[in-house]
Amino acid sequence: MAYLVTALIGADINGIVPTNTNSAGTAIPIFGPLGTQAFGSDGKLYVLGQANASITASTAVCTVNATTFLVTASGGSYTSPAVALVSGDVAWFSKASV
Repeated sequence: MAYLVTALIGADINGIVPTNTNSAGTAIPIFGPLGTQAFGSDGKLYVLGQANASITASTAVCTVNATTFLVTASGGSYTSPAVALVSGDVAWFSKASV
């Protein structure tokens, strides 16, 4: 199980990221804004993204939109965490950094 080696104390890259709802009703991730990037102990680059639809656990073909950081389960180079995600869930998506 990988963990972050970048300076984000307490962030769990292996599951769904907790959120807090602001006054406008928007879910805000507690570990940085969407698009935050960090390196894991497994040498992979992790990007904080939001599922745009349901994504099965460990899907290896996720696409992360570079503007909105919404993630879809098709045609990309990112892998979802080992938990199933539903639309709106926030999680860390990994890809090889080298």
